[in-house]
Amino acid sequence: MIINYLKSMIWTLGIIIVCSFIITIFNYFNIINGNILKIIFLFISIIGIFIGSYKIGKVSNQKGYVNGIKYGSIWVILFLIINLIIKSFTLLSVVYFVILMFISILGSILGINNKIK
Repeated sequence: MIINYLKSMIWTLGIIIVCSFIITIFNYFNIINGNILKIIFLFISIIGIFIGSYKIGKVSNQKGYVNGIKYGSIWVILFLIINLIIKSFTLLSVVYFVILMFISILGSILGINNKIK
C-alpha cells in the first residue's frame, strides 16, 4: 500500500521536476516569460498530481475518492509546509490547494474506473 503511494509520488515529482526544468530553459532563452510562465508552473503541478493519483487509482482496491483524498492531502501538506517556510501563504494559495485536492480526487476516481478487471 505505501509502496504504491511512493511510486505515484515519484511519478508526480518526476513530472514536476522534468517539466519545470524544460520550462526554465524556455524562460532562459526568452521563449516563454511573464504571466504565461506563472500559469504554466501552476498547471505542471496540477498535471503531475493528476497523473500520480490516476496511478494510485489503477492499483487501488478501495473507493477512488478515498485514495484521492489521501494522495491529495499528502501533496497539499507538503506544499503548505513549503508555503509557510517561505512565508507566501495567501488566500490564493488556499484556492490552489482546494484545486489540487479536487484534481487528486478526480484522477483517482478515473483510475479506479479505468482499471482492467
